[in-house]
Amino acid sequence: MSEAIQDTPQKEVLDILAKYLGEDVDADKLTLEANLEDLGIDSMDVVEIIFDLEETFDIDVPNPGDVEGGSIKFDSVQDLINIVKTLIENK
Repeated sequence: MSEAIQDTPQKEVLDILAKYLGEDVDADKLTLEANLEDLGIDSMDVVEIIFDLEETFDIDVPNPGDVEGGSIKFDSVQDLINIVKTLIENK
């Protein structure tokens, strides 16, 4: 794992994702560019992951439809990290 990935909140987001992936995915596939769907994470998993992120970081992740312009997306690992970082900064 690269040094950048080991930084918080990146490492914590990756730890949460790894919990949902279990042994079903090769750790090398869990990269910042990885698409959640390609990793086998479905929409129900995303909901649970969001709950975990909210609890871990004490943030409220808005629904994409609740954001003006719908600018929040949950497609990649990097998307989740960016959302968490932005919400932490805006606390």
